[in-house]
Amino acid sequence: MDELVQRCNSLLDDMTKFPLKQYDEYGELPYYYHTNMTQRLQKWISSVSNLISITVSERNHFHIECQKLISDEHFKTSVPYHVVERLSGLLESFRDELQQGLLRKLEYIVMATTFDEFLDHAEHFHKGGKQQESSVLASVVFEDTIRKIAKKNLIEEKGVDLETIINELTKIDVFTPVKANRAKGFGAVRNKALHAQWSEFDLKDVGGLISGTRELIEKYL
Repeated sequence: MDELVQRCNSLLDDMTKFPLKQYDEYGELPYYYHTNMTQRLQKWISSVSNLISITVSERNHFHIECQKLISDEHFKTSVPYHVVERLSGLLESFRDELQQGLLRKLEYIVMATTFDEFLDHAEHFHKGGKQQESSVLASVVFEDTIRKIAKKNLIEEKGVDLETIINELTKIDVFTPVKANRAKGFGAVRNKALHAQWSEFDLKDVGGLISGTRELIEKYL
């Protein structure tokens, strides 16, 4: 979390170094930054957008507002002053929410609630003796849970296999070695389910995957 706040502060500091809006020779305020600032401004805007997009979901207010601003039709001409000013204000609010811990808490509370609902469906199939349906659904939730835990702890997870992610979470003491081994066991069931290797696990294994995933959600998200 501290790294995210520091990055926000760094970007806000960069923004203060951009030239201020000044009256031109005709006594009018310019609408756009000078074109010699375009590359520098585009880099800053991309950094702000990237920071927000990797931190919150697409449904989050900050993500939605950021996308609206960077989609401003005036970008077709150049970089408008008002967009940079509003992005700066949005970034300040974003930083403040991060510092209070409210933003991440809300994100993961909503996420955990959604995951719980999927697990309820998996549990329903499991109780009905439907191994395939329950295992596939639980496997998807398990993988998403591990990846969200990694993201929450600022560990890169895109394109990384689950075992490596679990190892990284163990290195920074998020998981104990015992918890990591259990998670890897759930991962093995997940692999078999998603590769339709139905004969290599049973309903008891699926039950363990469901309850284990629920524990991970309750403790880490």
